[in-house]
Amino acid sequence: MKDKNKQLGLVSRPPIIVVLGHVDHGKTSLLDYIKKTKIVEKESGGITQHIGAYEIEVEGKKITFIDTPGHEAFSKIRSRGAKVADVAILVVAADEGVKPQTKESLKDIEEAQIPFVTAITKIDKQGANLEKVKNELSEAGVLLEGRGGDVPVSGVSSKTGQGIDEFLELILLLSEMQELKANPNNQASGVVIESHLDRFRGITASLIITDGTLRLRDNVVADQIEGKVKILEDFQGKPISEATFSSPVKVVGFEKSVPVGTKFLAGCTRDKMTDLSEELKVIGKELGDKDSKIKIPLIIKSDTSGSGEALEHVIAQLGEKNNWFFLLLRNETGDISEGDFKIVLSGKTLIIGFRVRKRPEINNILLTNKNLLLIEGGVIYEIEDKVKEFVENEFIKKPTEEILGKLEVLAVFNPIKGSQLIGGKVIEGSIQNKIRFRLVREEEIISQGKILNLQKNKADVSEVKIGEECGLLVNCPEKAEQGDLLEFFRKI
Repeated sequence: MKDKNKQLGLVSRPPIIVVLGHVDHGKTSLLDYIKKTKIVEKESGGITQHIGAYEIEVEGKKITFIDTPGHEAFSKIRSRGAKVADVAILVVAADEGVKPQTKESLKDIEEAQIPFVTAITKIDKQGANLEKVKNELSEAGVLLEGRGGDVPVSGVSSKTGQGIDEFLELILLLSEMQELKANPNNQASGVVIESHLDRFRGITASLIITDGTLRLRDNVVADQIEGKVKILEDFQGKPISEATFSSPVKVVGFEKSVPVGTKFLAGCTRDKMTDLSEELKVIGKELGDKDSKIKIPLIIKSDTSGSGEALEHVIAQLGEKNNWFFLLLRNETGDISEGDFKIVLSGKTLIIGFRVRKRPEINNILLTNKNLLLIEGGVIYEIEDKVKEFVENEFIKKPTEEILGKLEVLAVFNPIKGSQLIGGKVIEGSIQNKIRFRLVREEEIISQGKILNLQKNKADVSEVKIGEECGLLVNCPEKAEQGDLLEFFRKI
């Protein structure tokens, strides 16, 4: 096997690790502790910018961590993160145990088909119960070592550091068993884990290299978006001339923001983007039920592609839940500009600005065009609430009338001076004197009319309730028939 690897130019590569788990179960604290204790600071003075991944060194061997969000709104990103990783860490708090997002994370790991280890965090806290957590994991289908399975499990404390060194050695051991290989002589390939507009440098993407070597000035393509590596930095923000597999790097040079989870390939080009009319055919995308009666055109502008994807995911769920149809016209990073409105369809359109600014001319456009509905904010679930509010207030037709009751026509007597005398029974709600009604026959509205006089037991009354019979003198262009329904309403 060694000879064959040598012939193919394959060498061992560091493992790429993704950390998943329920929110507030200590994922961030665990990663922060590892960063502080295991990263050898370079000339830049440590990590200066968050790029979504970083390298550590354990016993002279490198490990790359993907710093994925743990919130349920980011499950789409989390799942993509797992697919680029070689090993997953499932984080479960010792004082809380298995939670809904723990099970979601397990599903992500299962779909990615990668091995995983379980870190039971917060073992220093009062109320920590490792055996209880292990029992819950077993019930969730996790077959732990020592309990008839092969999933390693270890208790750790991000506060005291207890168990973390041993845990990292466990990760290395599991990684070595996979015999991870790559060829440094290949053109670089890998996955985009973050992308955003840097106001000073342009479109900036964070990449994980899974094979080959990426060099300064290489051409790169991701999701039909072309770029050239104008600036190449390691995860600590230090300028470098090249990087090889398993390394997280920051690249400046893509012409547009690249979707998170997209594969990239260096050393190739593609044709330039088509004009706006052709682009619309590509970017128009449904989020929700196509058969929905409520259709909402939508534009998303965000600070990073990860934020944009998270918003898209949340809004898609909102559409499915309420049977709304969101037509996604654009989901891009960068400030809101006049160009964003060139693709707006006729009628009302929602524009979401997430942690971005709007250009000065936008205020004038919003003042003159009341169909453009702008939502701004920096918290995803606050944006979700605002979207729901806007849809309910601006896109859903408010009821303009109130249905008071229904009456079944039992008999129709001779007209009196162009009016009709009807005998009937109230089958829903109640009816009131002088109120308007619709004449309904076989579920079809035939005409409209108004009560001129209302009687019960041959006495004038102001109201008749459900289950009671009455006589009505009505004014209606069409003659009622036995079996018809009168539906009574009032404007509101």
